[in-house]
Amino acid sequence: MTPIAGFIIAVIAGLVVRRGRRAALVVAVPWLIVLAYQSWYIASGRAISPPGTVTDFPSAIGYWLVQAIIVAPALGIAAQLGGFGSRRRGVEPGDLDRRSWIASGLGVAVSVIVILCGFVWFRQQGGTVYAGHHSSDGSPPLIGVLGILLSYLTCVGLGMATIWARHAAKRAAALQPTRQYESS
Repeated sequence: MTPIAGFIIAVIAGLVVRRGRRAALVVAVPWLIVLAYQSWYIASGRAISPPGTVTDFPSAIGYWLVQAIIVAPALGIAAQLGGFGSRRRGVEPGDLDRRSWIASGLGVAVSVIVILCGFVWFRQQGGTVYAGHHSSDGSPPLIGVLGILLSYLTCVGLGMATIWARHAAKRAAALQPTRQYESS
């Protein structure tokens, strides 16, 4: 559930908050809510994965590394969308605070919705259905794989758009002095 939650929360934060770093920061708390619930759910023995997946160190390090790999593109998506927002229009400091609180509230709401959908209402589709026995093959649910792919592809696409926008800005800045001298 963390990949799809991270993607949705990142898009909301990136579109609402007009600064890249602040948008990425807004993603952290709602995503951590989903991660905490998912980890508790696995540790309590209710998931297909065995409880030791999140609790038995050092073998649990893999689970936590995967979570870091999952949150990385979410932070990138939020930062890049927020960066695009700051380039499109001016930002006032009071507006930043208000937008950050709005995005945080929406992110927490999305966290609750993801938890309800993935762990309560549609457990079979999310791979969180209670199992009398635990799978040892370590394969993630389909929704998780799709969420990871969607996050990384979106992050790459936004990264390419950011690079293109920066090159266009450099070209425009390089042409500016030439035009200034021509008009004199």
